[in-house]
Amino acid sequence: MHNKKICTARIVKNIEYFFVPIFFTIFILCILSLITVEQNIQLKSTDNYYESYIFTSEYLKNVGSNNYYIRNYELDSTKDKNSENIIYNWDRNSNLIYLIINKKTGTAYTSVQKTTYTDTIDEIKTYIGKNKIYWNYVNEKIDTSAEALKEENIYYDSDFETIKYNKENVDIYSAIIDEMPYNDSIVFTKIAFQVCKYFYNYSIILLPLSMIALILAIIAIINGIGKTAKYEEIHLTWFDKWKLEIVTAIILFIIMLSTMALIMCFDVLDSILRWPIGIIGIITSLILIYLMSILLLETIVKRIKTHTLIKSSLIYAIFHQIAELGRNRKITTKLVLFYGGFCLAGFICTVGIMNSYSDQSAFFWIIMLIILAITTFYLLFKKLKEFEKIKEALKKIYEGNTEVYINPNETNGDLKQVAVYINDIAGGLSNAIQESLKSERLKTELITNVSHDIKTPLTSIINYVDLLKKEKMPNEKAQEYLMVLENKSQRLKKLTEDLVEASKASSGNIKLNMEKLNVIELVKQISGEFEDKFKEKGLTEIITVPEEAVYIEADGRYMYRVLENIYGNVSKYALENTRVYVDVIKVKENVIIQMKNVSKDKLNISADELMQRFVRGEASRNTEGSGLGLSIATSLTELQGGKFQIYLDGDLFKVTIEFKIKV
Repeated sequence: MHNKKICTARIVKNIEYFFVPIFFTIFILCILSLITVEQNIQLKSTDNYYESYIFTSEYLKNVGSNNYYIRNYELDSTKDKNSENIIYNWDRNSNLIYLIINKKTGTAYTSVQKTTYTDTIDEIKTYIGKNKIYWNYVNEKIDTSAEALKEENIYYDSDFETIKYNKENVDIYSAIIDEMPYNDSIVFTKIAFQVCKYFYNYSIILLPLSMIALILAIIAIINGIGKTAKYEEIHLTWFDKWKLEIVTAIILFIIMLSTMALIMCFDVLDSILRWPIGIIGIITSLILIYLMSILLLETIVKRIKTHTLIKSSLIYAIFHQIAELGRNRKITTKLVLFYGGFCLAGFICTVGIMNSYSDQSAFFWIIMLIILAITTFYLLFKKLKEFEKIKEALKKIYEGNTEVYINPNETNGDLKQVAVYINDIAGGLSNAIQESLKSERLKTELITNVSHDIKTPLTSIINYVDLLKKEKMPNEKAQEYLMVLENKSQRLKKLTEDLVEASKASSGNIKLNMEKLNVIELVKQISGEFEDKFKEKGLTEIITVPEEAVYIEADGRYMYRVLENIYGNVSKYALENTRVYVDVIKVKENVIIQMKNVSKDKLNISADELMQRFVRGEASRNTEGSGLGLSIATSLTELQGGKFQIYLDGDLFKVTIEFKIKV
């Protein structure tokens, strides 16, 4: 299936090579027709070539040029004159025939072929006048069969003004041969007019269709270049491995020769006798130019696809050799060599400009100086980009991202070795982090499993304690022991539950039900539930909240647990008979829940240590806390997209929870 696809792409490419010249020709003709007609309103009003200004201009230009030629030669010369004082200059390559009479000398000049029917001036006039399209200028009056050649239509024409203000007192008789047997400028302008009008009339359809077809054809060609049934990858031929400059020079030279031949072939189309030779030459030249263009396109596209366009150039090879010579040198030596080379090259170009004896020579040296500046800038910019890549990689590693890799082939010299070092460091850190994560995961699983194993016998103990409480105890001492057993088993149950929850929270193994929550109502609800515990410790709660409701997106159950842990922490460790401040603060697009209190014990640990599991603020561990409350609160907050921070300042304990406001 893969080979079939490649073969199909190649076949489509070859077919499109046939259609591209057609689409391109139609597209260009539509554009030229639109420009020509839109810029000349008169062309819109007629579809008849003989009524257009193009015909008028071409006709008068031919008449005027012949009139100018005659004025620069002696009409009264007796050379080649017949008895009627006529000079024959039969032009077999022009469809325009004329008779120009110098009324001062009586000499006539004509392009009509000399025959027995054109021996006299009157016969020539009759021969000219029998054609459908004629134009006569006799005694400064115009007589014509063409509406476009009447005086009111050509009065301001520059060629007519030349004829009208001619110093020679002449009469002009002219016409176009009905059959138009010659391929002169009138025939070509007529064909151009008809083509222009045709493509203009249909340009609204042909222009977009040809443009779309051309784009699709180019895409298909580029896609198919280099693909064959034999090779899975893009295959480079021996020609594609030549140096790019040599290939380009050869192809452009052949295109230039073909273009010169094309121009010469157009010159021989003035006669119907040489028409076949000219057409064959034009077609051959165009085919050769097109084939050379295809060859150049294919080799460039294949080099681009295989990423060898720059590497296959002669300039790259030269610079590569120079780079190899300096690659093993020290950085300072390289800097001195490159800077010295730049200064020397710049000095040579400057001297060349100053000593130039012609504009061409000065222009050459200026171009060389510009190339030197661009090349130097490119090399410096490339080194800067390599340095930026290394800097960015180091920044990512610094921020904790060890999935960093720099392709050493994208750097050169010493920076290439630095890239290798960075890749090795990143790989080592990544392995260490993976091992650390693996160890953390094993510890979490161990805690979960042990907690689960403890939970089963613990449940039995609690159940049996409940059963014993219903029985009559033999004495008060046994009743007291039973109460201690109940308290300790309940504490152990709470610790086990906290362990499981801490394990799930830290590993992210919790299913969240995110919803829109009212922060103020949530805080007030928790505050109400801890009101009795605060009164027992003499704690006075001062709540400050905004007047309007503030909403966040979070899981109500776990958000309640976060606040419950914080309030529980305050009720256990706050200094008795002090104030507890609870604030809900809006900061731009975020809301902060802040709680402050004074600790009853000295806080000799950092905020980071306090958020770790099994760490409590008081060292004696006399309270019933498990040391997991703040750790659980932190993990649950972060899982819901919030930020949990603890600040310690002496005995002042402050907790902040920050969430994005839900509109």
